[in-house]
Amino acid sequence: MYRVVFLGGEDVSARIDISKELIKKKCHIEILGTESPERFIDSGIKYQQFYLNREFDIIGDVKSLFQIRKVLKVYNRDTVVHAFDTKLTILLPIASIGLKNIKVVRTINGMGRIFTHSNLKNKILKRLYKFIQKGLKKYVDYTIFQNTDNYNYFINNNLVNKENSSVVMSSGINLQNYSTRISEEDKNKLRIDLNINNKQLTFVLISRLIKQKGVLNYLEAAQKCFDNGLKFNFLLVGQIDSNSDAVSLEQINKYKHCVNYLGKKTNIKELLSVSDIFVLPTYYSEGVPRVLLEASAMSLALLTTNMPGCNDVLVDGINGMTININDSNDLYLKMKYLSENKDVLSIFKINALKQVNNFSLDKVSHECFKIYKYVYN
Repeated sequence: MYRVVFLGGEDVSARIDISKELIKKKCHIEILGTESPERFIDSGIKYQQFYLNREFDIIGDVKSLFQIRKVLKVYNRDTVVHAFDTKLTILLPIASIGLKNIKVVRTINGMGRIFTHSNLKNKILKRLYKFIQKGLKKYVDYTIFQNTDNYNYFINNNLVNKENSSVVMSSGINLQNYSTRISEEDKNKLRIDLNINNKQLTFVLISRLIKQKGVLNYLEAAQKCFDNGLKFNFLLVGQIDSNSDAVSLEQINKYKHCVNYLGKKTNIKELLSVSDIFVLPTYYSEGVPRVLLEASAMSLALLTTNMPGCNDVLVDGINGMTININDSNDLYLKMKYLSENKDVLSIFKINALKQVNNFSLDKVSHECFKIYKYVYN
């Protein structure tokens, strides 16, 4: 039996589904994260909580490092510790130094804000990032990438070796969770609650509300639709961030006449069920955005950018359309096009459901299991 510990941040509960699949393959699974323990009570999986600050915080990072190492030292037999989250993929190899029982696996699920803009600060941070990754190389047993762009970057810069790295598309999505459709009665009730006109197309964006996710582009495109007499429903879902790149509530409220901001929500499946087109105008360095998979599983057409990870899900002209980065007018034109070509939209929706099979939980868990087996041997 292989012992596997998932190490993640505030959304580590997303690993519950893959944990259950790996348990079927006779793995012993534990989860270590920063999320509230309540989400794990009914999972049957052992969970431990620790402290982590997503932002740059030397004192906090040292505190997290020692907490992680304290947990790792408890394991008295070979254990695969699989880290997600940019900061944790750096902290884990450091925390495991000298611990011969720990096999370090990490998933590079995107490369973050410093690879979004090309400015002096980010150029310095990129150099530092490469320096750190080269230093960590010998302490990592296996590196998983969620898209080929990130994989090629690490290979070309000699940050990993080919023999102990590969691409596994996304963290997997449990398609069974989306196979049971929402009843028309429940959908109609939700439409009434959200003031959705069922005779109009519904666009939705679900994301962290930061500028690099293209939130302002979405708001501006909605305004253009409104100004040109195009009557659509626009939903915006997500928690307002606290960092300098956040989109403020004040900015969002300027568009409240045409965009319905719902705040942070957990009923994502239900919200997708009353929507037609999922929009993600991101220019953030993503892994594979889970929301694109969830939207696809609910048979929504996609409008997103040609960013790494997004272009692994979206096949332009097949399950949606590529939009230009930081281009509100192009997004508006694509919205207008889909509203005028309902037959194309219908085909996109059907193909979205087909395309998402490439990211099924069964497929991803099988690939991860092979990696754990390789690491153990």
